[in-house]
Amino acid sequence: MRYTIFLFCLLGIVLFSCTKDKIPVVEPEPMCDPEINYNNTMQSIINNSCAIPTCHVSGGNAPGVYTSYQGMLGQLDNGQIESEVILQRRMPFAPGELTEEELDLFKCWLEAGHPEN
Repeated sequence: MRYTIFLFCLLGIVLFSCTKDKIPVVEPEPMCDPEINYNNTMQSIINNSCAIPTCHVSGGNAPGVYTSYQGMLGQLDNGQIESEVILQRRMPFAPGELTEEELDLFKCWLEAGHPEN
């Protein structure tokens, strides 16, 4: 009898011990399109989210003039844009946050060396 109770207890422990374990979800890295560049992909995102009135425009409140690739180049090269957009996700004056798809495009573009063409 003790043996039977012991086996049932052991079986219960084995069966229910794993039900609360959580398998971590690993987000896949975005697949980067090698054709992503400023002129074909990023310019419209930047114009709609960054180079808007009071932000990254001439006379705006934010550093840099992002109305052209050349205006962004200094902050692209020194990592400031990557820090603000990707790492800190800080864009306080943007009319809306970037979508996950736009963030993935930004990340891919920066990882590719932020090509213009």
